[in-house]
Amino acid sequence: MRFYAITFDKVVIRFYLMMAVVLIGMFSGYYAIALLALPLFLSAILGIQFGSAPAKKKATPVISLPATQPRKDKVA
Repeated sequence: MRFYAITFDKVVIRFYLMMAVVLIGMFSGYYAIALLALPLFLSAILGIQFGSAPAKKKATPVISLPATQPRKDKVA
């Protein structure tokens, strides 16, 4: 579990899911279901990522280009 490790689109999805849980709990009359929105709210605010840490990426080598010489046939 890592904090502040999710992207903004996942935060928005969790907020919509939280609101859906609250609305379902309130309209159905089972107010205890609305309490299940609290963990969703906290996971969205804290940006908690569940699961294992992502694998480290291999560093790609940087190939440098040779420096170009100014052309002598044209005068600026």
